[in-house]
Amino acid sequence: MFLFLPLVLALYWLIGSKWRNLFLILASTIFYVFGDIIGIFLLLFIIVVNYFLGIYIEKFRQTSFATVILWLAIGINLGSLAYYKYDAEIVHLLNVILGPTSLSLSPVMWHPIPLGISFFTFTAIAYIIDVYREETEPQRNLANFALFMSLFPKISAGPIIRYTEIANDIADRKLNLEQFAYGVKRFIFGLGKKVLIADTLGITVDQIFEIPTQQLTASIGWLGIISYTLQIYFDFSGYTDMAIGLGNMFGFKFTENFNYPYISKSLTEFWRRWHISLSTWLRDYLFIPFSHALMTERIRQKISKGEYKINYRAMFSIFTVFTLCGLWHGAGPRYLVWGMLHGIVIAIESTWLTKAMKRWWAPLQHVYFLLIIMVTWIFFRSPTLIDAIGYLKAIFGFSKTSTLYFTLSMYNKTSFVLALIYGIIASLPIALWIKDIFDIEIYPRFIPIVEVIGLALIIVMSFISIASSTYNPFIYRQF
Repeated sequence: MFLFLPLVLALYWLIGSKWRNLFLILASTIFYVFGDIIGIFLLLFIIVVNYFLGIYIEKFRQTSFATVILWLAIGINLGSLAYYKYDAEIVHLLNVILGPTSLSLSPVMWHPIPLGISFFTFTAIAYIIDVYREETEPQRNLANFALFMSLFPKISAGPIIRYTEIANDIADRKLNLEQFAYGVKRFIFGLGKKVLIADTLGITVDQIFEIPTQQLTASIGWLGIISYTLQIYFDFSGYTDMAIGLGNMFGFKFTENFNYPYISKSLTEFWRRWHISLSTWLRDYLFIPFSHALMTERIRQKISKGEYKINYRAMFSIFTVFTLCGLWHGAGPRYLVWGMLHGIVIAIESTWLTKAMKRWWAPLQHVYFLLIIMVTWIFFRSPTLIDAIGYLKAIFGFSKTSTLYFTLSMYNKTSFVLALIYGIIASLPIALWIKDIFDIEIYPRFIPIVEVIGLALIIVMSFISIASSTYNPFIYRQF
């Protein structure tokens, strides 16, 4: 904020366009080293391997060897992810399998997960598959490919940018003040979301989720999960806004990753609005190929003729994809349950439920969705699966608390209440609603002045908050 970014931006705009890619590679490497000096070697390995394998897929495209290379690349990328994120769980599972025998594997020593590993391995897999499908040509300039993989605004937590989305920007991008100004504005909005709303809510969320579930009342439990529902959105979307803003400052246009997900009327719609880069990745590289593999031509014809009222294979594909999505976030049982619950609900919605819900009163559809999303977030946030179940019992009144150690009045701090109110308001597209309802232009001439004043207040308040607090967690850092 005060050294790396201003220095990099100044030098980037001063040097000639010929050297900008190399300069950004150097800056991204320095950025990554400060975040994870050990993980840089894995990132470099992934870059080099996928660069050469992408070229070899193109070289042997007309032969079956291209398919072998494709699976080799996917195996290396997924193998790296599995080794760093799931090695302990894999060893434990193997020891359970080997239990009846005299063989056993030694427990895995703890090691840190490389920064952004889930995001850059998924980026690499998408690139390799796109090359194999002939949706893009392989990048033959190693420096350009390294820049695509390591670009520092997105390296630590996405969004998952596909090569086809920024290939032209990597090859030739023009810098202009209008795009730069938009980038600055987007960055400041993201910073405010993260620091002023998410971090403020996070303090109370942590306090509530640390309460033993036997002592948790329904009112406090609901306050905790509502706060966490807003915290995780503003934490992640705030980071995404900052990444998109930084991209614009350097001449790149990243795709949007969030579109007001909490106004959804179903869980299916939620995943079209939440972490869009991940949901589309799962759709294009997992759900569609998996569904295609499950269905024969005869089954497709019967479905098209309406002979199968319910497509159970598609439902199974949805369930499988979201189960894997849960495992992508973490190997613990709570993540598995979170993914499975999403898979079950969306699979049901894909049949009769969505059609039935369209006949419901609109507010009732929103209540249905918000109840589903908050219940599933409990599994995502709780320390263990047992804690999640206990939390559920508490909020629905199935847990008896003999003594009230914790009351709502303990969480009436002004900063928290304001963050909660601002969070609810900011999660809604109020400006768009006003424009649609009254059919008026809501950006008259004086708005830019108000906007500048607002941005100045956000950045000053954010700097004050950063300087005065050591509490700056980033939820998606762990994934």
